[in-house]
Amino acid sequence: MSVYTHLTQQEIEQLLTRYDLGNLTSFQGIESGVENTNYFLDIDDKGNHQRYVLTLFEYLPADTLPFFIQYTDELKAFGLPVPNPIRDKSGVALQSVKGKPALIVQCFAGQHPDAESLSLDQCQQIGAMLAKIHKAGQDSSLYQENQRGLAWLDAQQKRLIPLLGQDDAHFMAEQWHNISDALPAFDNLPTGLIHGDLFHNNVLFDQGRISAVIDFYQACNDWLIYDLAVTVNDWCLTDSLELDDHRTKVLMDAYAQIRPFTENEQKAWPIMLRLAAFRFWISRLITFVYPETQADNEQEANLLRHFLDPNKFRDMLRKRTELALAELI
Repeated sequence: MSVYTHLTQQEIEQLLTRYDLGNLTSFQGIESGVENTNYFLDIDDKGNHQRYVLTLFEYLPADTLPFFIQYTDELKAFGLPVPNPIRDKSGVALQSVKGKPALIVQCFAGQHPDAESLSLDQCQQIGAMLAKIHKAGQDSSLYQENQRGLAWLDAQQKRLIPLLGQDDAHFMAEQWHNISDALPAFDNLPTGLIHGDLFHNNVLFDQGRISAVIDFYQACNDWLIYDLAVTVNDWCLTDSLELDDHRTKVLMDAYAQIRPFTENEQKAWPIMLRLAAFRFWISRLITFVYPETQADNEQEANLLRHFLDPNKFRDMLRKRTELALAELI
């Protein structure tokens, strides 16, 4: 499970004294996260029952978090269903719990869609929603460097290659060489604020409609088409890790109706699909197999192989490369 920092009822109640939310009735660790610790907090406020989510950030430094607070505030003001943080009695959103930066956000109604049965309608909705997020972000004056962008990928592939088996090491080096060589041709792609991690488990549906888009903690400024590739690689995936043609078309058509693609974005699409798969192969290897720091190593028993298998993204990368090569023939 992804509850790396364990809290007692007394510790949570102590945190809640900073707020005017009500009394804690129960709390529960959330197992579906990946890199942060999350708890459901059930609170009674004079007979009004409300659920919140407490997030403790295990990796992100505290000085990066004001950006995420301001960004979700802006998206909320734009009319989008996002969980902007709750302020305490002093108007402060960012807290510290057991030495970890922490936020409390409202818990939205709805359920995560089933990865095994993502529908055309759900794909249409998320395509339109992502385009709205991008349009809102393009109007923002906020800026956040991609903490897991090209420089980070370059450094991490160099660190990881000596730790991998021969076949994986060769494949990683070859892929990074090919991807990084191809990217300069697309340096004028439209950029803006992106979600960066819009997997199906970061979206809630209630009564058939999107009720919330959550977990903006990978948000940053980057290529918009890259963010779409991250999303398509998850929402349109088949059991064989290929892309379902119908879901892909519906999602991308819905997106393009709100923000049309440039010609260069269309040309860049195959390499963006590969870059998206490569990025998550790298990050899953680091999180679950080859931790980046001593602190990660100390939590290794909790981190290893409880969530997404890194090899899924390696195999996805093979499929995206095969697809790109086939389109060149």
